[in-house]
Amino acid sequence: MRRHQHDDFGGQPPRRPDAERWRRDFRLLLAARIVSSAGTGFGPIALGFGVLGLPGADAGTLSLVVACQTLPQLLLVLLGGVFADRLPRAVLLAASEVTAGLAWGAMAAMVGTGAAPLLLLSACAVVTGAAAAPVGPALTGMVVHVVPASERPRANSVLRSATYTARTAGLTLAGPAVAWAGAGWALAIDAATYLLAAVLLAALRPAAPAAAPAPRAGVGRELAAGWREFTGRQWLWVLVTGHSVGYAVAAAVTGVLGPSAAQSYLGGPRAWSAILAGQAVGALAGAVIARWIRPRRPALVAALLLPAGAVPIALLAAASPVPVAVAGAVVSGVGNGLLMVLADTVIQQHVPAHTVSRVSAYDWFGSLALAPMTAAAAGIGARELGLRPTLAGCAVLVCTAAAFTVCAPQVRALRAAPLRPEHPAKQPDGRWRPGGRSAQGSSP
Repeated sequence: MRRHQHDDFGGQPPRRPDAERWRRDFRLLLAARIVSSAGTGFGPIALGFGVLGLPGADAGTLSLVVACQTLPQLLLVLLGGVFADRLPRAVLLAASEVTAGLAWGAMAAMVGTGAAPLLLLSACAVVTGAAAAPVGPALTGMVVHVVPASERPRANSVLRSATYTARTAGLTLAGPAVAWAGAGWALAIDAATYLLAAVLLAALRPAAPAAAPAPRAGVGRELAAGWREFTGRQWLWVLVTGHSVGYAVAAAVTGVLGPSAAQSYLGGPRAWSAILAGQAVGALAGAVIARWIRPRRPALVAALLLPAGAVPIALLAAASPVPVAVAGAVVSGVGNGLLMVLADTVIQQHVPAHTVSRVSAYDWFGSLALAPMTAAAAGIGARELGLRPTLAGCAVLVCTAAAFTVCAPQVRALRAAPLRPEHPAKQPDGRWRPGGRSAQGSSP
């Protein structure tokens, strides 16, 4: 496995970061993610029951809207990764949040007034998906840009923990909000949080790179460079393949099958909100646990965590009581929380910083690639085969993908890179090497 010396934005050797600067910027980034995630907790529930509450709507209608949301994100995520390596990542993230907030606000107005033509709803869903395309790759690169290398595992854990906490709060309140105030108001809250997150991101002032970045090649060449970095690591593309299946199934369950099952035999939006909140609580616990876990083979541990996602789906297929389904969702969330922190950290450790957003974009592309098809297929399966058989098939698919992932030699063999203290000293050869104790040794 190749080791890389790049540790800062733009591929340049890192300077010693100012402690107060990076901590301030990290807190702003953290606050923006908390606010955005809290509102996002409202999104799937509000949109799901808002669409299902429209005259003549069914699971097929909802699957169309969800597919319109996921397809543009898939088509644009690779370009999003290129622009996240080219442009100031804070500006790109803020612009994405503003665009998403305006689109969610338009859907809130349509659902709230009852004047919600399917064409316009689908168009707004397209905009929200396009706005989300650069967020994941830019956020992965933003951590590299802001946080010293020795602090990144803890920073990833803190970000994930706070995100899951906020999302849990949003999910916990989403069901009652939809039941008491209506789906339109819940969508309006979601829109407001995107706009507030944009304000926080606009206040970021990360340090400039140590030197001007090298001249950029064309977009096609930069995509090709990211592809070479991605495909040159078997552990990465195999993990992405396995996670792609898991993510696609989760998208179908969260966006289509779960709300339909809740409406059919679980008790409505409150029950589904409780299940999603349980998953978010578990994800929070997993992200917190990840702060203290340093597995020697992080890719293998991540692969072994994939089957946890099948637990709540199997319980939904068995029409288990809501408390049992919530418990299964907690188990799934713990596995997902651990997996995501491990994945973020291992990519930041083993991929050059100047390509990290593009490589992360291929990760996101793989994770999103199957989502539009599974969202559309979920509605068809529910109609033709029934909800419970379709859910059972989804659980089997997740377990099969996990077995494939564990079989890859590099997944089993990849070891974590050693964490060096971040106190660089410039050497005569122009490289930066750690020297002495870290001046930023405390947690973010």
